[in-house]
Amino acid sequence: MYTNDSEVSGNVSVGNHIGYAIMYSTRLVIRDNISDRDRDYGLLINYANYSEIDGNLVAGGSLDNVASSRDEGPDEERGMVSEPTSAQNPRFGPEKCVFIYNTNHNRFRNNWFEHCGIGVHFTAGSEGNEITGNAFVGNRNQVKYVGTRDLDWSKGGRGNYWSDNPAFDLNGDGIADTAYRPNDLVDRVLWTAPAAKVLINSPAVQVLRWAQAQFPALYPGGVVDTHPLIAPPPRPSASRSLR
Repeated sequence: MYTNDSEVSGNVSVGNHIGYAIMYSTRLVIRDNISDRDRDYGLLINYANYSEIDGNLVAGGSLDNVASSRDEGPDEERGMVSEPTSAQNPRFGPEKCVFIYNTNHNRFRNNWFEHCGIGVHFTAGSEGNEITGNAFVGNRNQVKYVGTRDLDWSKGGRGNYWSDNPAFDLNGDGIADTAYRPNDLVDRVLWTAPAAKVLINSPAVQVLRWAQAQFPALYPGGVVDTHPLIAPPPRPSASRSLR
């Protein structure tokens, strides 16, 4: 916090509540860091402006093995063996690969966000950010954005890779032939009224999603990637981060 014109690079965070909390600073370089199964957030970007976030890896997964070596309770402190976590209720993290809150005029490029509950949670108070060349892989929800403005996450004819994008590339230029929208009206309803999830498989919801796919004008404002990548960029590795 409050460290302008600084660099955070080549670090590894494993099993912490937050991998990297970047707050109240400007003109930072956040590069080649790894967040491995941190619990709540891989990257928390809060009131950080005019910064470069490049080449970072946030990877989610089971927290059980990580937690067993860090969460020592009274039994462990006395040398006693605690009860193992039930295999029927495994814990996974992080909940959010990256949380972008009131963060403006930054460039998020060449990052890899995989196996999180939410790939990126982007708040309406964040403006002027460039988000291109990133990979969103196997997240339960790729994007959470509840604002009503249209945000295009591509620049110069190049967007991001989305593992759940079923589009084609007929001309072989590496860019999908159709735009990618990570969220629809149903997602917005579920975020504002979680109890509505009991209707997620109802015929009415399926008809609504079909109608939005046929008539894009029905989509609410939100994130759109007009030039999504067909293939993912190179995945950052530990060897690269610790060079």
